[in-house]
Amino acid sequence: MRDVRSDPAHERALQDDNRTPSLDSPLLRKAREYTASRVAREQGYYPYFRPISSAQQTEVSINGRRTLMLGSNSYLDLTNHPEVKRAVQETVEKYGSGCAGSRFLNGTLDIHLKLEQELADLVGKEAVLLFSTGFHANMGTVSAIVGRNEYVLADKEDHASIIDGCMLAPGHFVRFNHNDVCSLKSQLERIDRNTGKLIVVDGIFSMSGDIAPLKEIVETAEDYNATLMVDEAHAIGVLGDRGAGTAAHFGLTDRIHIIMSLQVIRDFFDTVMIRGSDVGFIKIEFNLQFNRFDNSFTTGLLSATK
Repeated sequence: MRDVRSDPAHERALQDDNRTPSLDSPLLRKAREYTASRVAREQGYYPYFRPISSAQQTEVSINGRRTLMLGSNSYLDLTNHPEVKRAVQETVEKYGSGCAGSRFLNGTLDIHLKLEQELADLVGKEAVLLFSTGFHANMGTVSAIVGRNEYVLADKEDHASIIDGCMLAPGHFVRFNHNDVCSLKSQLERIDRNTGKLIVVDGIFSMSGDIAPLKEIVETAEDYNATLMVDEAHAIGVLGDRGAGTAAHFGLTDRIHIIMSLQVIRDFFDTVMIRGSDVGFIKIEFNLQFNRFDNSFTTGLLSATK
């Protein structure tokens, strides 16, 4: 029997196995040469990834100092509400600390379905689909609905999650000037009326605080046979009857096809509310359930988010 240890090819294979990975590939070199964050840290104005060692309240502890928290999205401080904490503890005792699977397979709990129905009743929609985060909700919904040779039209100041969803969609991505209905109409004029079109706007824009001119946008969507989606992440809990958001504020809930996010419970998760006045839109819920990896291949919401 031949001793493979003396085989030159075997020796070369061993040498190859022991080689260290090259750090000089173009992508790794680009990452290594990126210095902006290091320079910002050295100059003392880098504001990101600061470790917090306390609960998320109006004041937090950073590096041993009490610091005002002005960046939290726990607007109603539900993360620290005693009843919420107690409910979390009780639910974890019953269901455990996680779902151990995606919603698609074994990660849908009975309390998920109960919560979806309660949220649908709250916002006056027929169906609700929970996503783990607002980013997932926007990215998954937009990219699932807009198919090849169809169009998605987004305000230039839409949230990054909407933009990512638009870029993932296999259709055409068009942007219009911020809160400019004339710009939106100009883009729609170039698209055949019978071609699928999704318009996506924020109800309240997160960076500027501008409120979308929803009445004019709804009328435009109807005139051009387009579907309308509104991200209410920063509007629910702020505008409208019972804090139901921009759509409710303008009395347009029944004329908006898809509403994203429930800010009142943003501390835990985000949702997509589907308009229920047309059977066609109920199918959107199932389209999202079965055709978006964001939902079907992501572990289900923690049971404590009930």
